[in-house]
Amino acid sequence: MLHSVKDSQDDSDDHGSRLARCEGRLHLLCAHLAGSAVRSRVEVEDLVQEVYLRALADPCAWPKDANALFRYLSVIARHVVIDVVRAARAAKRDGREEALDRSSWTRAGRTPVAATPGPRTRAAGSEQSREMARAFLALSPEHRRVIGLRQFEGLSARETAARMGRGETAVHSLYRRALAAWAVRNQV
Repeated sequence: MLHSVKDSQDDSDDHGSRLARCEGRLHLLCAHLAGSAVRSRVEVEDLVQEVYLRALADPCAWPKDANALFRYLSVIARHVVIDVVRAARAAKRDGREEALDRSSWTRAGRTPVAATPGPRTRAAGSEQSREMARAFLALSPEHRRVIGLRQFEGLSARETAARMGRGETAVHSLYRRALAAWAVRNQV
């Protein structure tokens, strides 16, 4: 009995560390998916936390591979943003404009309990994520879109070209320019 409790604790620590490794990319993906209208109503950090809550509802469904896990989390992120938009539209239709809080659109209802880095490490990582997000949001819409499709959603150049209505070579060029612009803005 004692052995199985320790094993389940190790599993939860592993789940927490796996989620922590995805946090930076997931934060940027949520900022990309949400758009300015949703970001004006809900903090990106709240969207990320909701993704974590929904993912932790069934950690047995998580893929073992880190890239597959991020793709799994990105699907959840899309659903979270869709739920936020639906809740906002429903509030607008009903004539009641109220701030969206997590309890009005969450389904998971659980809080994660996992070993985390110390406060100093979390603060430094959080500040770096905010700076990257600010730099990302300051890019032109085309640059944000190509980075979002290639980097965050993991689409190939061919798939990105089809979505953007451009040639594959143009997407490669635009992607390189967008990454360079993001790097410059991130240094400022």
